[in-house]
Amino acid sequence: MRQLWLQTMSAFVLGVDTNVLVRYFTLDDARQAELARQILTASQNRPIRVCLVVLVELVWVLTKVKHWPQKDVFEACRGLLHSSDFSVEESELAEQCLNEAEQARCDLADALIAAMNARAGCTTTVTFDHDAQHLAGMTASETFA
Repeated sequence: MRQLWLQTMSAFVLGVDTNVLVRYFTLDDARQAELARQILTASQNRPIRVCLVVLVELVWVLTKVKHWPQKDVFEACRGLLHSSDFSVEESELAEQCLNEAEQARCDLADALIAAMNARAGCTTTVTFDHDAQHLAGMTASETFA
């Protein structure tokens, strides 16, 4: 099946789902972690595309489910951003939002929401999330009541 798919493409570009990165970083399933390592380190698979949704999910899983410290998770994400082996969607925006989320001590998702809404012309983004309210472009929902 892969061969047939490859023949229809002009260039092979591999995207990666969140669960592959989670297995690679956490090693929580030996068989899948080894397969993830093989996929992510194979030179023919480079650069591997990481979309923003995957980056957001990765942060969420590692911090909320695996209970990694946010600092460590953000450093892992920066490693992906700075690696020539990966092509992260909107890499400059992702790095900016990692920095803003780290400073505000909020989720990457919230920083991306604020930044993307600002890009779309929103004056502000209303939120109930107290941590996200520290981001530029986010406003406490109580302000609008």
